[in-house]
Amino acid sequence: MARMHEAGTRAAVGLALGGGAARGVAHVGALKALEAEGVAVAGVAGTSYGAVIAALFALGSPALEIERVVRTQDLAELWRQAFDFGLHEGGLVRGRRLSRWLDRKFFMGATFDDVRVPLAIACTDLATGRLRVVRSGSIADAVRASCALPGVFAPVRLGEEVLIDGGLVETVPFRALATLDVPLMVGVHAGVDVSRSRFVTALRRLAASRGGRAYYRRTGELGVAGTVRQLARGLAISARSYSRPVRAPRGAYVVSVDPGVAWWDFHRSPQSIAAGEAAVTALLRRMRLEGALPVRSTEPRQRGADAAANAAASS
Repeated sequence: MARMHEAGTRAAVGLALGGGAARGVAHVGALKALEAEGVAVAGVAGTSYGAVIAALFALGSPALEIERVVRTQDLAELWRQAFDFGLHEGGLVRGRRLSRWLDRKFFMGATFDDVRVPLAIACTDLATGRLRVVRSGSIADAVRASCALPGVFAPVRLGEEVLIDGGLVETVPFRALATLDVPLMVGVHAGVDVSRSRFVTALRRLAASRGGRAYYRRTGELGVAGTVRQLARGLAISARSYSRPVRAPRGAYVVSVDPGVAWWDFHRSPQSIAAGEAAVTALLRRMRLEGALPVRSTEPRQRGADAAANAAASS
């Protein structure tokens, strides 16, 4: 049985973390902002790189510890995990080496039964193109599946299902977070603004065309048995995903963070973290003004000031 986070009387939210690779390091800043503003996390969902940060946090690492891990990471060691070629399995990188490395270095064999904060990992079912929320089993395997971008990382088989990147269904994993029954949902989007990309605009048009729709249907009919079919299906789902806007469900909040870095710029993690912290701090203060979160009490601080004044007067 997972141990639940003790929120006490503090304000609490559920947190949905999207992808973005090095841009997604902004999620560490989001966690720092929540801690600084006295807001507890009642549950966390992640997809793609957001799944990595969500898993580390759910297993009990505070924001400052995650920041230390990210900022001191040997980038050469990280990139070496990519030398696990997997074209025969439907991606440039097979991903098993990365999964073992994540498990050994960060997750230490943890399963969802070990989490201290409820955790949900969002993936996409390759056969149906629909959301698959993982909440049991190996955390490293779930994270690897959620990071399996078609054509780059090979799909991951969990049980009877073949899974790929969860961000292809929903950029910010609000639906995965909703399975945790949290009091108030807050999402963080740090991915690239695809609306400014000519390539993505062309891809959207192709996916919406008669030929693009026929290709999507055809790959669904062929199934996902075999590497070529898996790759074709993954690319079809990926092309369609760019037409989905980033939206928050009714009553939820979402903040978009622009760290000003590329997806591969892990060496610029301090910039990404600072951007995430600033954006989420501003969001939390707006939520307090709107009444979505209680206003922070200044009573403890005032008591301290009164006690100091009394001590000075009596000396």
